[in-house]
Amino acid sequence: MKENYIIAAFRETVAQRFPEQSVELNRLLDEKLSRLRSMHLNASKEKQFHLESQILPGIAAYETLQTVMPKDEALQTVHGYVAEHAWTMRKTILKLLKVSGLYHLPPVLFSKLTPKLYGETAGFAATEYQTSGGVWRIDMTKCPYHDTCVEHGCPELCPCFCDSDDIAYDDLHPKLVWHRTKTLGRGNECCDFCLKLAGK
Repeated sequence: MKENYIIAAFRETVAQRFPEQSVELNRLLDEKLSRLRSMHLNASKEKQFHLESQILPGIAAYETLQTVMPKDEALQTVHGYVAEHAWTMRKTILKLLKVSGLYHLPPVLFSKLTPKLYGETAGFAATEYQTSGGVWRIDMTKCPYHDTCVEHGCPELCPCFCDSDDIAYDDLHPKLVWHRTKTLGRGNECCDFCLKLAGK
């Protein structure tokens, strides 16, 4: 199984920057991740997807890096891991959108996939405003990324994940508009997501 991208990036960081401590730092990371997992054993399969893919590895890496660097630097390091991953995803999306007319699809896909991947069973809650006619507009009022970071005392980590959305989806195509002014992770009351065809 391919190693989680945050864990892989962490191991590369400590190998390059802290080679004499790398064994101990990797052991500490694994311990922290195991402890975090044990605290979320009862989470649903849908929520586990988010916990395992980004949230728990992010928290474990952030906590472990703080043992060898200032807190702000540790935060920026993990932010870099998440941002790099988002840039990679963006490149893939941009390649797909080069296909003529395919720019129509993202709002439709977001409308269909959000309830499945970002629904209540995964720990999210949303108010829908429009999810058809070339417009996907919802307010996310509950988010496991935000809730889990707060639960484990690192709310400042959540904006890393918020920023990754903006990297991946903003300004993808002249006929697609990504719009979001607020996020839970940045201290607002909701994440006001909107992806629509231009002119809608």
